[in-house]
Amino acid sequence: MKAPQRPGFSKNDAALAVLLVLFLLVAGISMTAVLQNSVPGHENFWSAVAGTLLLAGFIPLFVLARFSFGYVVGISFYWMIISFFWYTYFTVQHYDHVLARWSAVASLLLFLLPVLFQTIALPRRLALSPRGMNRLLLLLLGAALLTLAWSASYGFAFVGLQDSERLRAAILRPGILNYLIGALTGAVLPFAFAYFAWHGRYVLAALAVLLIAGFYPVVLNKSVVFGAVWLPFLFVMFKAFEPKRATILALLIPVALGLLIYELVPSGGRLGYWPSYVFGTVNVRFFAFPAIAMDRYSDFFASHPLTHFCQIGIVRAIYGCPYPFQLGVAMAEAYHLGNLNASLFATEGIASVGPLWAPISALVCGLMLSVGNSASARLPPPLLAASAGLAVQQALLNVPLSANLLSNGALVLWLLWAVTPEMAGSTAPLPGIVSKT
Repeated sequence: MKAPQRPGFSKNDAALAVLLVLFLLVAGISMTAVLQNSVPGHENFWSAVAGTLLLAGFIPLFVLARFSFGYVVGISFYWMIISFFWYTYFTVQHYDHVLARWSAVASLLLFLLPVLFQTIALPRRLALSPRGMNRLLLLLLGAALLTLAWSASYGFAFVGLQDSERLRAAILRPGILNYLIGALTGAVLPFAFAYFAWHGRYVLAALAVLLIAGFYPVVLNKSVVFGAVWLPFLFVMFKAFEPKRATILALLIPVALGLLIYELVPSGGRLGYWPSYVFGTVNVRFFAFPAIAMDRYSDFFASHPLTHFCQIGIVRAIYGCPYPFQLGVAMAEAYHLGNLNASLFATEGIASVGPLWAPISALVCGLMLSVGNSASARLPPPLLAASAGLAVQQALLNVPLSANLLSNGALVLWLLWAVTPEMAGSTAPLPGIVSKT
């Protein structure tokens, strides 16, 4: 008879905690490289180090939580809050930095509690048969091809990534088509890739990835190009590593590579362009920019009226709004950083209710996102992580939750998860089987 296991951290838990400490340190180092002024000679440097190290207090939550969709979301937002916390010590923007820091910490805590620990699985009554799921996905691939052709009829351009943002506004499409493109590129095609790859149907998986990239000439958005690389990377990472470690490593590896390339490859000449471009795309745009957006939102709404959620269409229709329909447009005019949309921490939090009430908004958002945990509770980790790759890294970190649910296909993704047939290797124990994790 086996002796009962003692409560407490195992060796695996300790290794995960060490990896999370490294995660915290690399996030700070990357922001230092991005900002360039947050160096030991700065008067606030050691205060920033001491303050940011306090965020290690979140590590036990990630060690104790089981893997889920919320775990992927939580780790990504943890990186964002670490970066923002560090940034507040060196920003030149004028707002109450101390209040902003601790509002962000409280918001993260209240957000993580439901998003990490609400993991009740939905009943499987809605699940399709494997044959029915295959037919649905083939139908959706065909719909994506038709949508791509329909989108191209309104205009397209074969240009480099640097010219894409300038030309994007020149291509106008019906609103319904924009919603359809968002659902396909953010949810349907990533899910199709992950589902077919999990079942070893690599030709169909490759077709799904090619279709995501194929939308670039019509939407001129870097995220679809990024997705063609990011989704296979996530799938391989979650096949190779335990899922909680894979979640952390999937962020650490690209950032660390960006830092190494930027530091080791000499600047200037033809070779010098690529290190700067990789660093600017990965470390700055994908990983630092959500924190930079939080900084700008903190500054802007310290001296401008709050939105009180008027960025949401139905609220705007009833109560009106002092800002354009896309809040990012007003921010772009103020800070000249492009269409500065931001995550739920900035939009549903800072902009809508201010820093004092932002933690309550974050709690509500966490409860809403925990529905994704329930919908995906029985999916294999590689399928879950790869299908959510764009929904988290490109959508949730850069776009309000209210927009994510409809415009970027989060609800569509949850529905696909809910109807997915039972598969081996799921994140939740099958009926009658006791999980050891």
